[in-house]
Amino acid sequence: MHKRIFTLTNLWLVIFGLLNLFASGRWTVAAAGWLSGVFGLRYLHTSPKRRKYLFFYLVLWLTVSISWYGATPVFGPAHFVFMAVNALAGAAPFFLDSWLSPKLRRDGRLPFLATFTFPLAVTSLEFLLSSTNPIGNFGSFGYSQYGIPLLTQVTSVTGMLGLTFLASWFAAVVNWAWDNDFDWQRIRIGISAYAVILLVVLGYGAVRLATAPEIGSLDTVSVASFTIVENHMGELNELLDKGGIAAYRQETTAVHDRYLAMTETAIADGAEIILWPELAIIGIEEDVQAAVAQGQALAQESGIYLGMPTFTIFPDEQRAAENVMFVADPNGDIVINHVKYGGNLLEGTLKGSGEIQTIDTEYGRLSGIICWDTNYPNIVRQVGEQQTDILLSPSKDWDGINPMHAEMAVFRALENGVSVIRQTDEGLSIVVDGYGRTLASGEGLADSGNYILAKVPTSSPTTLYPIIGDAVGVLSVAGLLILAAYAFILGRRQKSATPG
Repeated sequence: MHKRIFTLTNLWLVIFGLLNLFASGRWTVAAAGWLSGVFGLRYLHTSPKRRKYLFFYLVLWLTVSISWYGATPVFGPAHFVFMAVNALAGAAPFFLDSWLSPKLRRDGRLPFLATFTFPLAVTSLEFLLSSTNPIGNFGSFGYSQYGIPLLTQVTSVTGMLGLTFLASWFAAVVNWAWDNDFDWQRIRIGISAYAVILLVVLGYGAVRLATAPEIGSLDTVSVASFTIVENHMGELNELLDKGGIAAYRQETTAVHDRYLAMTETAIADGAEIILWPELAIIGIEEDVQAAVAQGQALAQESGIYLGMPTFTIFPDEQRAAENVMFVADPNGDIVINHVKYGGNLLEGTLKGSGEIQTIDTEYGRLSGIICWDTNYPNIVRQVGEQQTDILLSPSKDWDGINPMHAEMAVFRALENGVSVIRQTDEGLSIVVDGYGRTLASGEGLADSGNYILAKVPTSSPTTLYPIIGDAVGVLSVAGLLILAAYAFILGRRQKSATPG
C-alpha cells in the first residue's frame, strides 16, 4: 500500500512556501505577508507527521534564501548559511504557537484567547531581534506594506511592531475560525473584534492623510541632492594596490572637484540645503579634509547648508576607515559631524556613538545620519524626540536592495513625523515628508536625471511613536510570558484531570 504524499495538509505547506517567496525580499507583495502565515499555521495545526517541524523549517529556509538572494550583506554560499539562521528564528513563533495552542483547547476547540499566541510571539521576536541585530531591523514585516499608505500610517503611533502584530494576528484569527469550522455562531464575536480593530487602523490612516496639509500651504525650503558618479570601493582599493597612492589620489580628487562644481550649479538653481550621496568624498585624510574645507567655503559664500558624506582611509596606519557626514552651515562652520553607526561590523569602519545631532536653522531643525543608520528605528527615534523637521540620509546601495532600502527610510519619516532627504549612489533617491508622501525621486546619475530639486516643509507633524517607543514590543513580551504560563498551567490541569 502506497503512502499518500500529496495530502490536503501538504497542500497547505506548498501554498505557504509559494506565498512566502513574495512575503519579503526582492519580490515583495503586501498581501503575501498576511496570507503566508495563515497556511503556515494551518499546516502545523493539522499535520500529524512527527517531522512536520523539519519539513516546515526546510520550506521556510528555501523560500527566504531564494527571495533574499543578493539582498543580504552576505554573498555566495555564506548567504544560505546566514539565511538558515534567519529561518530558524522565523520558524520559532510558528513552533511556539503549535506547542502552546493545544494546551489552550477546550472541548477539543481553540478559544479566541489562543489567537494571541502567534502574534505575541512574532512581535516579541521582531522586537528582540531588531534591538540586538547588528544589521538593524532589515527584513521586518512592516516594510512589505510600503505600498499601502492607509495601513502604514499606524507606525506614527505604534512603530513598525504595530503592523507586525496586526498581520500575524490576522493569520491566527483565520486559523482559529478554520479550527471552529467557520461556524459563524462560534466565531462572530472574535471576527467582529478583529474587524473593528483593523477598520480603526485603516480609518486612522485615512484621517491622517486626509487632514495632512498640502505642501503648497506650508513654508518650505529648496533642497537639492544629486549623484555624480558611482563609487565602488573594490575598484578604488584595487587601484590603490596596483596603481599606488598617486593614481588613487588623482582618481578620488577628480570626483571631489565634480561634486563641488555641481554644488555651484545647485546654488544657482536656488537650493538652500544641498546633499551629496554616501561615499561622495572618498580619499586619504589630507584630500578629504581639503574637499570639506572647500565645501565649507562654498557654503559660507552662498549662505547654504551643505551635507558632505566622506569616507576616509588611512593606508599607512593600522586604523579603521571613517564614514562620516559633515554638514556646513551658512557661516561655513561644521555644525553636524556624524559618524556612521550602522553596519560597521561588516564594513570594517569606525563605529559611531549612535547619538544623533540636531541643529536649529532658519528652515527648522536639521539632523543627519548615513544609509544603514536608517535601519535602526530605536536609535532614529531620537529624531522624533528632538522634533526634527528635516533628516538628511545619504546612502550607497547595491542592486539587490534597490528600491527596498530607500522605502525603509520612508518608515522613519512616518514614525517620527520628519521629512527625509535620501540621496543614493546606485539606487533610488527619494524625498518624503512626515506623512510618507513622496515629494521627489530619482535614480542613476545627475546627467541622467538623478538631480533632485524639491520644496521640503520646514515644519513637521507630531507623532506618538517617539513618546511611547517600543511599548508594543515590551507589552508583547510580557503578554507572551503570561499567556505561556497560563497555557502551561491549564495544560497540566487538563492532563491531571484525564482518567488513566
